[in-house]
Amino acid sequence: MKNTKSIYRQSLKAISLLSISILLLSCNSNEKKEVVSQEISKKETLVVTPTKQVVSTSNFEIVENEKVCMVNDRYMTVKQIPIEADGTIYWGCCENCVKKLQENIAGVRNAKDPITGNEVDKANAVIVQNKENGVVFYFESKSSAEKFIASNS
Repeated sequence: MKNTKSIYRQSLKAISLLSISILLLSCNSNEKKEVVSQEISKKETLVVTPTKQVVSTSNFEIVENEKVCMVNDRYMTVKQIPIEADGTIYWGCCENCVKKLQENIAGVRNAKDPITGNEVDKANAVIVQNKENGVVFYFESKSSAEKFIASNS
């Protein structure tokens, strides 16, 4: 039992370090580093209680738009910076994202729905993340997102 708790804690630390590495590689920003340090302190105070393990049937799930960096196309677990551009709110992880979204550099505000092939405004999209790596996909409707999840289960 003691050994299992130790392994679980080590796994949590490894996952935390991996998450931090992804965040640091996505953009260079002091603001982001503050968020990362806040997350580290939150994760270090977690209390682990044994419960039944829930097994997911899919590596994909619909996520909240405000927790997605719409420049790096990654699910970030915490609310991102709201960025107003042409009357619409987008979400980004750092100051570099603000400029890219406001100026729509390289068409960063839009994506292609993998099911329909139609162009989607990221701010209005239904967003699905790959739970293995945090990469996100943008869909024009919930039914399109659900078809994607079903076809990848």
